[in-house]
Amino acid sequence: MFEKIISGVLNSEGSASQDDPGVIKSFTDNPDFPYLVSFPRTGSHWLRMIMELYFGKPSLVRAFYFKYANDFTCYHTHDIDLKLRRDNVIYLYRGPVDTIYSQLNYYQENPDDLERQAHWTDLYAQHLSKWLVHDNFTRKKTVISYEGMKTNIHAEFCKICEHFGQDFEPAKLDSVLTRVSKTELKKKTKHDQQVVNLSDAYQSNREDFQNKYGESILDNLYSIEAALEKYLC
Repeated sequence: MFEKIISGVLNSEGSASQDDPGVIKSFTDNPDFPYLVSFPRTGSHWLRMIMELYFGKPSLVRAFYFKYANDFTCYHTHDIDLKLRRDNVIYLYRGPVDTIYSQLNYYQENPDDLERQAHWTDLYAQHLSKWLVHDNFTRKKTVISYEGMKTNIHAEFCKICEHFGQDFEPAKLDSVLTRVSKTELKKKTKHDQQVVNLSDAYQSNREDFQNKYGESILDNLYSIEAALEKYLC
């Protein structure tokens, strides 16, 4: 259907973007075409790489392996303005404290700045509230958590396979997972060097942040949307 439809190839190890509006529209005009929705810094790169290798085709708009594809699993968006309404959605979320820490670091903001913590807490609370609590418009929705992927990825990915109407093959997923390490993720996200931080200092500082601010961030989040507590506990 399309010849060399993926553009923006950065290097042999990196990813490529599909930024042709006509190609994108040809898929997203279909109301049944799935959307993958995630707030920034919640693990979507990792999930999309796994999905791409498992299903043999990328998501829109970024391809990590199949850079000359003519079919796509879904369209990924962050829905920052909270205006998106779609029938068919996979929603990926992550624990608020780690998400907010990651956002602060991504934008090189001071993790101890309480105003910036409050800013990201408010944005994320609204995002979670829309998609976990008040969603009354999706016809088909599957919810995936980053923490669930870390602790039992077979169970989480089985839900994705069910969403797409495909059989779950544990051995196939295990084979894919051997290829999708943090180092591999770093290679595939050369378009944005802030996506993956592999330093020991980052991990140590995140633990300090969790211990220092974790309780207050959750209290603030639940004060914005109390119903989230049952989803995030």
